[in-house]
Amino acid sequence: MQEEVKFLNILEPRNTECGIFRFMTRAWHPHRTFNADEYYTPQDLKEIAAKSVFLDSFIEAESAHSGVSKEKLKKEVLEYLEEMGLDKKLHVIRWMGIGFLKISFMMRVGIFVNEPAVLRIKSSMGKNPILFLPTHRSYADFCLLTYLCYHYDIEFPAVAAGMDFYSMAVFGQRMRETGAFYIRRTLVGAPLYAATLKQYVRTVVAKYAAPVEFFLEGTRSRSNKSLSPKYGVLSMSLMPLFSREVTDITIVPVNISYDRLMEHRLFAYEHLGVPKPKESTGGFLKSLFKLNDHYGNIYINFGAPLSVRSYLGDMVHTDQLLKPVDLQEITPDQFRQVQTVAEYVISLQQKATVVTISNLLALVLMESFVNQKLLSFNEVLSEVNWTVGVLTALGALVYETDVEGSVKRILVVHREMIRLDKERRLRLVSGTLMDVTSEVQKKMKGHTLKAETMATALPIIQLQLYVNPVLHYLVPPAIIYLIVEKWPVTQEELLSRYQHIRKLLHHEFFYVDENEANTFASALDYCLSSGVVCREAAQSLAAGRASKLRSVLRWAAWPAITTLYKCTQVMTEETVCTHSRALKLVQARAEAGGCHPYSLSLDAVANCLRGLVLAGALAKEKLANEMSYRVVPGAMEQARQLAASLQPDIQVDFANNPVLIHHATPTAKL
Repeated sequence: MQEEVKFLNILEPRNTECGIFRFMTRAWHPHRTFNADEYYTPQDLKEIAAKSVFLDSFIEAESAHSGVSKEKLKKEVLEYLEEMGLDKKLHVIRWMGIGFLKISFMMRVGIFVNEPAVLRIKSSMGKNPILFLPTHRSYADFCLLTYLCYHYDIEFPAVAAGMDFYSMAVFGQRMRETGAFYIRRTLVGAPLYAATLKQYVRTVVAKYAAPVEFFLEGTRSRSNKSLSPKYGVLSMSLMPLFSREVTDITIVPVNISYDRLMEHRLFAYEHLGVPKPKESTGGFLKSLFKLNDHYGNIYINFGAPLSVRSYLGDMVHTDQLLKPVDLQEITPDQFRQVQTVAEYVISLQQKATVVTISNLLALVLMESFVNQKLLSFNEVLSEVNWTVGVLTALGALVYETDVEGSVKRILVVHREMIRLDKERRLRLVSGTLMDVTSEVQKKMKGHTLKAETMATALPIIQLQLYVNPVLHYLVPPAIIYLIVEKWPVTQEELLSRYQHIRKLLHHEFFYVDENEANTFASALDYCLSSGVVCREAAQSLAAGRASKLRSVLRWAAWPAITTLYKCTQVMTEETVCTHSRALKLVQARAEAGGCHPYSLSLDAVANCLRGLVLAGALAKEKLANEMSYRVVPGAMEQARQLAASLQPDIQVDFANNPVLIHHATPTAKL
């Protein structure tokens, strides 16, 4: 039976000055997500971790190894715990909530929550620890679940945050007091810190009466697509289950979808190699002035909760169970189980994706751009409705009931990127380039692109950021179509080529191996039923006649396949190459070759290089300061030929496209 989906705007009742203050100062009696034998405060958690048998044992061994006194090492542990430890001060949370609501109304956003899913999860809380694992697309993600928990009377989550925020004056401490705990980006070369963090996270999960929230992808996705998961924090979080300290752990996958990303312009620059600005309180305060604008809706969808114990089935029995609970550590077999859980959760996040009107309009406009054909407003509405049908048939959750009203609304939200011209035809806006300072230019990560290349690429990359969230639905049938478009194949040949290209693009379009057989079967069924693929004599498969859908599928995977092909060309010529040099060479090749501008993305290039490693076409070698690649000739040539064969024959004039309208906006310095 399909679960009920009903999105409600949880900000709407607060939309008055009085409404904000009354709500944030109300009596609040939260529902605890884990009813342990005893209630522990944030300070208690630090003390329990500091006094653990594990850290005592580690300090003993570290002192013997390094010669540093145990007293000094214990002092270091206490300093680390003070650095990372969360705090909770309700009066701070209330004032931060008032500020959050005021900023939300300044940004004219609505926060739409799938309420039945939240209430189902809330009703089942209390038996064991809960992990909230949301997608990470924006800095706003940090605030959203905390506010949602306040709204639904759920205990505030303990939220893992990067050290970038820790150093922000005033703001870093306020985040800690709303439940953030801080984690350094790298644990390499800091064994005592790593041990302290491991024990602290484990203690918070096993003892705290609140959910633990962290971003499985580790960082914001600049592409607005799913990233491959990081395993470190999850492995620490699941340790209480492996050690039988708790009977189960429930993971709640959460997908957060935005009509408009606050950072989309900066993300587009990052794709081209401009480093991200350093987080600072001053920068945050300056950014507040830019938030007095329309930012559209945010959709929060809770996926089906995952019982880790049930998912893993028979727990791995190890010699670790003979040790005291605190001294047990994760084994290689258990770490492989952590990887399996992490990858499955990413697939659940993808399944919970809410297709927004921004995604739909971006797909329609990109199709218009590729076809170099302007669409009238009525044609846009017709195309959006058609696109809804396509995505719904592919299993997407499209929350859209009033297409015309939503398109008009989103044209206001994205008026600096998309607009109607005087004849009411949909156009993509090309703004003035940001003034990249000489200091920033020295830190550029890629090839030095021409100014005209940057000017053409930036608006298209920004648009692509809103196409990307739905590509995990379109790419499987797109790959199938691109294979059969070139030559008739048997189903076995199709599957072989499909699996190969999917592996090469695994990091660009993340998927879970165990789901791939079903994904392929569903995509092939869709292609056959929609007419983009047909069966011929001798059971061979060939391209069908559904020209409109064929066009969409041809360009959906085009940027990724082109980027992959450029990578195979460059690496074949180089044979051995460092990672940074490979990025620059592929970006330069893409600029010279007149590719889709998204092929200039360093993020996409890096993903394709990782795919070549996964497929055995590149061997990865760790040098002193960076990664190097060595070509495996046979596998590389096979990958090059496959990528070349799938190149769709699409000719687009990106710089002088009739869909592009030049509109100067004030420059800003990076």
